[in-house]
Amino acid sequence: MEILIFLVRLLFSVLLYVFLGALFFLLWRDLKTATRHPIADAARERPGQLRVLHGCDGVSEGSIIKLVPFTTIGRSDSNTIAISDPYASGEHALVAWRSGQWWLEDRDSRNGTLLNEIPVEEALIIGHGDVIGIGQMQFKFEYRDALETEVQAASAQPETAVS
Repeated sequence: MEILIFLVRLLFSVLLYVFLGALFFLLWRDLKTATRHPIADAARERPGQLRVLHGCDGVSEGSIIKLVPFTTIGRSDSNTIAISDPYASGEHALVAWRSGQWWLEDRDSRNGTLLNEIPVEEALIIGHGDVIGIGQMQFKFEYRDALETEVQAASAQPETAVS
């Protein structure tokens, strides 16, 4: 009887080690696969930027502001993008990367936020070329990778001579 109990314990020990070995093998394989594709992380986020179309108080037109995944815009120095527009609130708007897209939302500002001249009342998805109005300032939203593609396409086209 004691030999039977010993064999059952031995069998369960072997099964436990086989289970742990299989678990570690699967974790190692997943980790190896994840480190093999570092581009996958970059593909999840499309880098964005704001081009100043109409500046105010020291912000020059045409300047470019790169976006981070959680970008706040307003008069307060604690914002990611601090502007000195008297018509902007302390924390006026938020541009955020969520669920694979860029979103714009008004942060209960006094004068409101505009997207393509339409007041923003709830969080909205923004895309390449959309114009964001905050106070007297206007920003054009652009995807940085889309701009690089446009520049590459323009430089690849041959110039034609006009006679």
